[in-house]
Amino acid sequence: MIVNDYKINPFSPDFSHRIDELYENKDNPSKKLNKKEQNQGLEDSLILTTKNLLSKIQAKLPRHFNARCIVTQKAFEQCTSEIIAQWKAFHFPAKSLLSLTGGLGVDDWAWSKSGSSVLSIDPDELLNRVVRHNWGKLNISAERIGLTAEKWLSENTERRFDLIYVDPDRRPMGGRKSFQAEDYLPNVFELVKAHGGMGKLWLIKLSPMTDPHWIFHRFDCYTEISAIGYRNEAKEILVLVDPHREKSETPQIDCIEIAENAPQISGAGHVGKEQNDSSTQEMVNFQGFRFSELQIDALPLNKTAMIWEPSPAIFASSLHTTISQRHNLLAATPNPGFFHTQREIPAAFGRCLLVHHEFQGSLRKIAQKIKDLDISQLNITPRSCSIPTTEITKTLKTKDGGSLTLFITKKQNEFHAWLGEIKKF
Repeated sequence: MIVNDYKINPFSPDFSHRIDELYENKDNPSKKLNKKEQNQGLEDSLILTTKNLLSKIQAKLPRHFNARCIVTQKAFEQCTSEIIAQWKAFHFPAKSLLSLTGGLGVDDWAWSKSGSSVLSIDPDELLNRVVRHNWGKLNISAERIGLTAEKWLSENTERRFDLIYVDPDRRPMGGRKSFQAEDYLPNVFELVKAHGGMGKLWLIKLSPMTDPHWIFHRFDCYTEISAIGYRNEAKEILVLVDPHREKSETPQIDCIEIAENAPQISGAGHVGKEQNDSSTQEMVNFQGFRFSELQIDALPLNKTAMIWEPSPAIFASSLHTTISQRHNLLAATPNPGFFHTQREIPAAFGRCLLVHHEFQGSLRKIAQKIKDLDISQLNITPRSCSIPTTEITKTLKTKDGGSLTLFITKKQNEFHAWLGEIKKF
């Protein structure tokens, strides 16, 4: 059942009609304006922004797209993708959820769809109007309050929640993104220190550029820190905080790769869920595979030598620095970026290059060998080369693309390169 406030359209009477028209005629929406409406300029801006982002909305938020939702530019850029939001809602279940930085409300949507009672806070009243409009379209029962997190917490100290979720603003001044968590609004460290007892657990979303070890040292209580990966991208750092538990002696850091419709990966711990989304009658099958539980020694052997590049989320978690010791894999780069292997490492955890040729020497020497092989098109991936990829490509005289990939690094003033094809296991 939808809360009564969400039955009230916060925009003009024909706004929903204009949005429907936008979605039905994506290439040629009506430009008819109603000059008499007080909010027409604002509504035109929202319609234009949504129009310009339609293809991205469809890719990132398919159910919001199907429901014909609207977005603002900044909120859309900062929101969680639906698949990651759904995984979080199932991996961190909560009967009662306090969302302190509601934003576009995608995470709130996922928890609400999973059965949580969601109270969402955000000081941006325009965005709150957008969210209430969208939740009506999505048939979501949740509450959005227009206050800052600090003000609401200070006025409701007696409230208690199973989980408090915070996705702080990385661009609090509206400009360039900051990768320093202390610059975000609200300051999550101060919130937990002042109001930690209001939640059984806290879950904090940070930039994948944030150093997990730095996060560990900033909290005085127990934390579990995970880099979340999806489709070969590091999406975010998630910090599970237990204010009621003593801090561990060593950091609890992991990498979790989210995969849709994925078979079980041999030797990898996982947490997954199959969800029946009644709003679309669609089964959503996703799993989260933990790198810390991947048993590389148990994976099948390949007859051909390979070079393995760990996924971006593994780098975001800093676990790549311990791969050689933990998994007995020889690093192929001075700073561990490529590794020698014959094990068929699952594609969720990075890319395996099946090596056809190996080169060593100057870039010009490698360029000549590539020319001798009559190769004019390559996908080049450098690690620890100390020069831009464009300069490497220019010297090798190749174009981007094709089926072949070149992994290249620099060791002791000469280049080492491996040419082959990416294999998915």
